[in-house]
Amino acid sequence: MAVTSQHEQYAAMLEEWQEMEDALIGPRAISGGGVTYLPKTSGMIEAESLAATDNSPLTPEQAKQLYLAYKRRAEYPLWVKDSLRTMVGLVSRQEPEIVLPERMKALEHEATCDGFGLKQLYLRIVSDLLTKGRKPLLAEFDDAGNPYIATYTAETAPNWLTSNVGGRQDLTLVVFSEKRLKEGSGADEFNPEYETVYRVLDLIDNQYRVRLLNDAGSEIEEAEYPGLVGGSQSTPLNFIPVVFAGSTDNNPDVDEIPLQTMAKAALKYYQLSADYFASLHYTSHPQPWIAMNGDGDMRVTGPMAAWMLPEGGTCGYLEFQGAGIEALRKAMQDQQNAAAESGAKVIDIGGQESGEARKARQNDQHSALYSVCVTAAEAVEQMLRYIAYWMGMKDAEVTKQVIFKVIPKFSKEEVDAAMLQVVYNIVQSDRAPNEVLFESLRKAGLTDKSDEELISLMTTGGLPLPEGVD
Repeated sequence: MAVTSQHEQYAAMLEEWQEMEDALIGPRAISGGGVTYLPKTSGMIEAESLAATDNSPLTPEQAKQLYLAYKRRAEYPLWVKDSLRTMVGLVSRQEPEIVLPERMKALEHEATCDGFGLKQLYLRIVSDLLTKGRKPLLAEFDDAGNPYIATYTAETAPNWLTSNVGGRQDLTLVVFSEKRLKEGSGADEFNPEYETVYRVLDLIDNQYRVRLLNDAGSEIEEAEYPGLVGGSQSTPLNFIPVVFAGSTDNNPDVDEIPLQTMAKAALKYYQLSADYFASLHYTSHPQPWIAMNGDGDMRVTGPMAAWMLPEGGTCGYLEFQGAGIEALRKAMQDQQNAAAESGAKVIDIGGQESGEARKARQNDQHSALYSVCVTAAEAVEQMLRYIAYWMGMKDAEVTKQVIFKVIPKFSKEEVDAAMLQVVYNIVQSDRAPNEVLFESLRKAGLTDKSDEELISLMTTGGLPLPEGVD
């Protein structure tokens, strides 16, 4: 097996992760994706094929412009980015319980290699779980012997293996891909070049080993066998200090992406909008035609082009009727409704349910925000315990002295405000029907008024929105 080999679950999800990454970046990435996200129409394909032939009335550049104009008119909504910001904002109000021994106290305020504390790390994990369903974490020590938690993206952990170790299914191999600055006489400090290297973590004879390999699988640096701090190389670490945080649980398997349904709806809206706005463009720009006998003189005058025709000449417009425009508009609204509903489902934690009913439903709906908060906190706690054990603490000490817990306690008001912010953003983004927002207000118990009454309130700014929704 080559170091560049990919786990089958990784290979299956790579395209989905890229789509979610582009959804977060927004219109620039989606438009830059070209035909990946917005296929050409059959007419555009035919025009480009015709332009490539001899004696074509179209040049290749003119044929290319047909698609570029079509793509520029399309509109990609920022539903995923706006919803993620609302959800992480809701989570950021939760204060984690942090208990650390004295020699690990510094981690509370400086836990990552770029200097962020444990709460900021926790919020990063939540964000990645909502958009990728996965966040790999690695326990490490810097050159000064200080512990930290290295973070990777779902896309930079291409391979892993688990085996039965002492009766448990534990990681026996993890491969991370990393970008490394190229060194050499031709290096340009203003335009640096990078190469991909692979950090390979495995267990050899129940001993943790770390290697850095190139694409060919050759070692770039000498292999390391980290031992317990305060011990020696003859006191090996007998596990791989990696946790794959997930949206469902923290085992190495790839989990579902909570915000994927919303991203799919936004992408479909983008594709529909290309046809919708192209149709509107054609209806507002009818094709003029002129019919004359012989070589009569025709003149065009004035800023709005009044035509002066010779005797017997006729003219008119070929107008695009656009009978399907209303169907396109309805389909776009359907996608907006689907996005609003999916966002509300992810954020819904069942504030009015009993504890047992909520627990049962959450067990059935693992990708809810509540579940993501819990698994993210468990992943951070597991990493801290790995570090504590690595630093020489006994199991009993680790359990008592190393704690990172977040028990989400969202108030009904906070949940209603966050859910409605997601819906409100989508409704206010362009032409989404107000009825989507009105129905959400009624579900939240904020009003029992009819659609007509709420429309009247909108004009006066009296809509019953929770505090913080804007």
